[in-house]
Amino acid sequence: MKKILLCALLISVSLLQAQEKKSVKKKGNNSSFEYRFPASLKQTPDSEARLNQWYKDAKFGAFIHFGVYSVLEGGYKDRIPKARYAEWIEVNAKMSVEEYHEVAKRFNPKDFNAEAWVKVFKDAGMKYVVITSKHHDGFALFESAVSDYNIVDYTPFKRDIIKELSDACHRNGLKFGVYYSQAQDWDDPNAPYLNPRRTKRTILHPNLPSDFKPDFDEYIKAKSLPQVEELMKNYEIDLIWFDTPAQMTFERAKLFSDVVRKYRPNCLINSRIIQGGKEKVSQKNLELFDYVSIADKEVPTQKLPLYVESPDCVSSSFGYKAKGDVFYHDEKEMLERMVHTVCTGGNYLLNNGPMGNGKLDPEAVRLYGIIGEWMKKNRVSIHNTRPNPFDTRPDWGDISTSKKGDVLYLHILNIPVSGEILLNHMPSKVTGVSYLENGVSVPFEQDNDGVRIKVSNSIKNSLDLVIKVTLNKPI
Repeated sequence: MKKILLCALLISVSLLQAQEKKSVKKKGNNSSFEYRFPASLKQTPDSEARLNQWYKDAKFGAFIHFGVYSVLEGGYKDRIPKARYAEWIEVNAKMSVEEYHEVAKRFNPKDFNAEAWVKVFKDAGMKYVVITSKHHDGFALFESAVSDYNIVDYTPFKRDIIKELSDACHRNGLKFGVYYSQAQDWDDPNAPYLNPRRTKRTILHPNLPSDFKPDFDEYIKAKSLPQVEELMKNYEIDLIWFDTPAQMTFERAKLFSDVVRKYRPNCLINSRIIQGGKEKVSQKNLELFDYVSIADKEVPTQKLPLYVESPDCVSSSFGYKAKGDVFYHDEKEMLERMVHTVCTGGNYLLNNGPMGNGKLDPEAVRLYGIIGEWMKKNRVSIHNTRPNPFDTRPDWGDISTSKKGDVLYLHILNIPVSGEILLNHMPSKVTGVSYLENGVSVPFEQDNDGVRIKVSNSIKNSLDLVIKVTLNKPI
């Protein structure tokens, strides 16, 4: 009997230990905002100062994925991968580096016009631009003395797109940033891969000796770090956007952070210098970057202790895609994502993938235009604002505030059937309520329970109806 009880006890302990291990593993893989952003996190004073110079007021930026992959449009010969991102075509279509080089040699975006691009972005209400100076394919859109695998030395185009776009942005009052893939570089066999099981070195580099051992630090020393130094020294860069930090230790990431700070102390650095979009943030790493790039197309659901940016896209692919499965988001969906990102205290970076000829994707231009028309009437509810001051997000939409806190902007994304908007526990007195786009007054009542605002029954199908609520003192 004692043996039976002992066996039962041992089985119970084993089951409990297994459950604990499973629980720990599940917790470790947790990607919730609560898990990733402990409340104790605090931005460094230097980062706060850099963010306050322009970034926290900008709110809305243009992201651009442009390069050799733009020519292929998501397919190579008869290979049209099912993978979503066209900019990963070299890997997804199982191309060798030599095959991809042949495509690069004919990359000639002769219709590229930096001023035309900037006009579209500025008309859309965007305040900054970030373009891929080097994506994971290793090809640079700028003239580089480090590697001739760049648009000036390797292609018939012979022009420096980073230089032209940087100049056009600054002429037109926009801030300028570059994306740079600091770890992944499929053109260099020493660089690591985000997913080594999927990205086969033997396919990309079939002529490598069988005993080849990649040396990541050699890649950093020979190409990645020197190119970042070139960008910082030779261009007016306001922001650098790192990505997919495979094998990036603190010490390796600090090499990049240090070189940025050396030449451009006010240049902003994003979190992907050392961590992926859904990884837990540690206080130690905050000295390396200024804000957090959350996961692609992710929208924050709550206010966070660090400043964040949501990298979204007009379509399912960041690089231009016309072959295989691709879809575009509609303007209401994108506008709602921008509003929620801004109202939780972040920036919205909306990507388009230009075509291989250098022109912007016409559908992206159309969507940007619709957002731009809304922004012309409502931009003060986005630019220079601060987050929703209340604890929860309302069912009907979201709330942003003026920098002083004496104006609320109610983003009515879904007008209630009753037509009534209720703001509970209002600590300040409301002195006026009006539609932001035309200044027409809106009926309201305020008592001890809060403020009731009546929306007109004649308003239909609004992308985002913004109501301005003026207060007698900051909330």
